[in-house]
Amino acid sequence: MIPVTSIAPIILAAGDSTRMGYPKALLPLGSDVFLTRILGILRNVGLPKPVIILGRAAPMIQAQIRDWPADVWINPDPDRGQLSSIQLALSHLNPESQGGMIWPVDLPAVSEDLVRRLTQLFAASEPWIAFPVHDGKRGHPAIFHRSLFKEFMDAPLEEGPKKILIRHQSATVALPTDESAAVRDIDTPEDYQALTGETLSAALARTKAPLIP
Repeated sequence: MIPVTSIAPIILAAGDSTRMGYPKALLPLGSDVFLTRILGILRNVGLPKPVIILGRAAPMIQAQIRDWPADVWINPDPDRGQLSSIQLALSHLNPESQGGMIWPVDLPAVSEDLVRRLTQLFAASEPWIAFPVHDGKRGHPAIFHRSLFKEFMDAPLEEGPKKILIRHQSATVALPTDESAAVRDIDTPEDYQALTGETLSAALARTKAPLIP
């Protein structure tokens, strides 16, 4: 059985949030923002200090997470795609990590219960890949065994991670869930309002969110 404490969280937050018009990591969600909601869940589940990959909005985001233990790295060219951020994170993981949990910041509403059950499933069954599935669609966070780290590091950026998933379907376990949050990216102001019931402009005004430099 793999110790849950050997599953290293990787939070991907390097995108420019162009369609949202505001860094998604800092969008209000209750008393949290997207990034701190994810950080709080990871802490409660008992996972190690996460690796956070940021992009051009890094100074603004880092100012809001100073009190959270995390290793923060900056992707100098996030336009190269998500795989470039994954590779950067893997290059800085604790070498004793037995798995990496990849969690994009634009899926912030996944419950603590789902994350806990996913880590327990991975720890008990020791697959190469574990992820939640909602209505037949793969979701996040997803956990990858360290046996796949080299494949991620060697994969061409233009291919992304999907071919790795396809190659190892037989060594994959899925966690069925009724949580649509596991597959629902929050990419636009309309997505944000559907998630929270509040317009983006109202939420930013209410919380006195920091202005974009």
